[in-house]
Amino acid sequence: MHDLSLTLVVPCHNEATRLDTATFAEWVRARSSRHLCFVDDASSDRTAAVIARLCDEHPRISSLRLSRRHGKAGAVRAGVLRDSDTDLVGFWDADLAAPLDEVDRLIEVMASHPRLQCVAGIRVMRLGATIERSFTRHVLSRIFVTVASLSLDLHAYDTQCGAKLFRRDAVQPLFTDPFVSAWFFDIELYLRLRRLHPDLDLSASVREHPLTQWTASDQSSLRCRDFIMTPVELYRISRRYR
Repeated sequence: MHDLSLTLVVPCHNEATRLDTATFAEWVRARSSRHLCFVDDASSDRTAAVIARLCDEHPRISSLRLSRRHGKAGAVRAGVLRDSDTDLVGFWDADLAAPLDEVDRLIEVMASHPRLQCVAGIRVMRLGATIERSFTRHVLSRIFVTVASLSLDLHAYDTQCGAKLFRRDAVQPLFTDPFVSAWFFDIELYLRLRRLHPDLDLSASVREHPLTQWTASDQSSLRCRDFIMTPVELYRISRRYR
């Protein structure tokens, strides 16, 4: 197995009762080249205390507490921009909808393709994989990605899966500027990569890799109510990156 070092950022907001601390701790303990950075997005419950206990027990787990709510985009950005000397930096959903075992599979893709700047987990229902989410959520997700792809000329299968890794040298160009959208910032990352390499097809920089397991939580993003603002958000993104 290739052993690229990694810092994984985990954005959290009011996760005190859901954060699987034992699983995170075991993952770090079993892999000496892995680091975790929990970003507490101004939680109002005991999330900060839960994270602090993890940090006290494991030297390769760190934390960052935001004094005001930034949303997922701002929390991920703050965590990724922290100083780190690891080969890769990524972000992962705190609810572990994608198990941490999937991280190693994404690292293998990066190691096998040295020119890639990003590898993104995607949710593809297929034989040999366990992808669990409601039919309604699946349909809404496919509609969103189709509209986004057509309006932004972005040929991606699944932009919103919260499992992505990046090369360290791509972090500053991709994350330094604040994002336009609080929830669709993944799309902006792809558009920024395309701007960085205008003479190359986006697939030269990004590889979508099907996950073998993903289970939707009750609090997963991209719900029906989000579609009210989707056209506005996509228009704002389009204007910014036109």
